[in-house]
This record gives sequence, C-alpha cells and structure tokens, in this order.
Amino acid sequence: MTFKKKSGLKKNDALLCVPEKNTTVKENFLDSGDLILTYQAMYKPFFLRIQKIVGRNQKNTFTRKIQLDGLGVDVWSLLDGEKNVKTIIKEFAVRHSLNYKEAEISVTLFLRSLGEKGLIGIKEP
Repeated sequence: MTFKKKSGLKKNDALLCVPEKNTTVKENFLDSGDLILTYQAMYKPFFLRIQKIVGRNQKNTFTRKIQLDGLGVDVWSLLDGEKNVKTIIKEFAVRHSLNYKEAEISVTLFLRSLGEKGLIGIKEP
C-alpha cells in the first residue's frame, strides 16, 4: 500500500497506522465461508447530472456489495481497530505460511482497495 502518495506518510509510519472498519458496513456470512459486505456508495457527479436531466428521483447514494473470499475474510477479521497494519501483516503471514514481504504486498493492496471503497478508515498513530 502506498500511503505516501495520498497521506504524505513514509512507509514505516504508514505501517503503524490502525485500520478501522466503517461501522455502516453490513456483514453477511455465506455457507461457503465467503463474506458479503454491503455499503452505501456515492454517485459520481456525472450520473447525478444525468438523473437531473431525465427527471429521476435524485439520490446521492446507492447500495453496493462486495464478496470477500477466505483470504479477504481473514484480513477483514483482523481489523479490530487496535492492531496496526504491520501487526495485521505479520499475523496474516503466519496464518498462511507466507514470508513477510509477500504478506505485506497482499495485505496492503487489499487494505488500499477497502479504503478506496470507503469500507475502512485509517487512524494515524
């Protein structure tokens, strides 16, 4: 995860940040072990203008869903609002027999994706 580009944090500082789940996200576990996350997303301004032009009921948000597989569920379960990114990476690496660098790349990319969707927030230490 390249925190430096958006937040100005250096990598080591970014790894000390604590990810937190968005409290408005709804979780629904499937029998397969996968997890469906349901959340509200904002329409882009372009689509809001189209709604206005065609006279549809203007809403600013819509419901989205994302399905996490076993690995995604594992990372999601580690987001307790207290563990920092570095700790999450270490625990993920141990659980899945990965070296730290492999786990770091996977976990940080996944956290970035969750953050871009608004499913998590990041607290700086």
